[in-house]
Amino acid sequence: MTDAIELVWPNKERLLVASGATGYEWVDRSRDSDAPFARTEQVSPGPEAAPGTSALVVGDGLDAVDALGGAGLFGPDGVRLVYIDPPFNTGKSFNQYGDKLASPMWLSMLKDRLTAVKPHLRPDASVWLHLDDSELHRARAVMDEVFGVSSFVASVVWQKRTTRESRSAFSSNHDTILVYAPAGAKTWKASRNLLVKDDATLRNRDGDPRGPWADAPFTAPGYRSAQQYPIVTPSGDVIHPPRGRSWYATEGTYLRLLAEDRIWFPKSGSGSPRLKLFAHQLRGLVPFTVWGSADVGANDDAKRHLQQLFPESPLFDTPKPEELLERIIHIGSNVGELVVDLFAGSGTTPAVAHKMRRRWIAVERNAKTVVDFTLPRLKFVVDGADPGGITGQVSWAGGGAFSVLHVAPRLGRLEGLSSAAGLRLPIGSILGGPEASLGRPLAS
Repeated sequence: MTDAIELVWPNKERLLVASGATGYEWVDRSRDSDAPFARTEQVSPGPEAAPGTSALVVGDGLDAVDALGGAGLFGPDGVRLVYIDPPFNTGKSFNQYGDKLASPMWLSMLKDRLTAVKPHLRPDASVWLHLDDSELHRARAVMDEVFGVSSFVASVVWQKRTTRESRSAFSSNHDTILVYAPAGAKTWKASRNLLVKDDATLRNRDGDPRGPWADAPFTAPGYRSAQQYPIVTPSGDVIHPPRGRSWYATEGTYLRLLAEDRIWFPKSGSGSPRLKLFAHQLRGLVPFTVWGSADVGANDDAKRHLQQLFPESPLFDTPKPEELLERIIHIGSNVGELVVDLFAGSGTTPAVAHKMRRRWIAVERNAKTVVDFTLPRLKFVVDGADPGGITGQVSWAGGGAFSVLHVAPRLGRLEGLSSAAGLRLPIGSILGGPEASLGRPLAS
């Protein structure tokens, strides 16, 4: 008997594969196992894509993972971070995609693609799934099944809008990002990055020649006899630790810190002692699970950024701000590691990963979205011609390179785009002709 809880839906035992330009079909897994491996076709000019290369892939996520894995393009180290921002299944239609799938098909779409990418994850990898409330409750059950209940780390709430929708029963202004780490939260915690403290919070309240500093309480929870002693404040008051707490260190350590001018007494010298911490001593911040738009941007910020890049194009309906992806990529990866997005859309994830000097693979099925937004946006990034988003924050000046690949659907064909030749013309024109280069040396 097992304690596992499983979400069941029609056709779950079958595989959901891409069919034609936008459709999906279920096939028996035995039938799919007999099919040849999906193959990547090089679309961009220049050297063939190789392990360690960043790549923009035109095709379905499941086909792309199988093709890239079969070609070894995830590299020997594997994937450090996966960010997935799939269609939310809201029942609406947007300029760039339809968002109307029956729940069983949507769940299979999610599960099959997560299952496909799982073997390529590094031991310290994390998977971030971005959704609204439409399928969130069911998606978490799918994530539990694919990665295990113990892999759950957190549900991050992101404030996506600041305006109020008065026509609704509630004005929804947030999305949820489910964070999973296959190694488990405790193990992943040891490798994830903390948030950088803002130096603006440092002040020099006593004219210390070493510069500005922050402060922290000089107390610790619990009773420790060696850390119970009287302290005389500069005003002459004698104070003891609060009830149920101890001083932060033993008396000998306290006297040494006091002699080093590392102890500060607020309230003109009559307050409880606090520990002075200079910039190089500050530990990073553990991320909260609520991320406000003031810290990581809102949807409107993302739309304004794209409008600056594409002033003549129709508005992209659902972009994410670069500041949001910067935080996710900072927490979950380091320079040079591989970031994967299976629903790239307008290209926020690869644009941010590139600026942050990560390797990346971004997959987008809608070829028109790639030609209209994703590809030219990434070329702006490489050319140093994108001043928006996190460009100033990370001092990005351009550089780097990437390949453009095409993976055909397993069933049917993309009319007019079924081969690399079908894509070469519009992509070549964006890149500046058949001899154009996709990059130059990465800025240091």
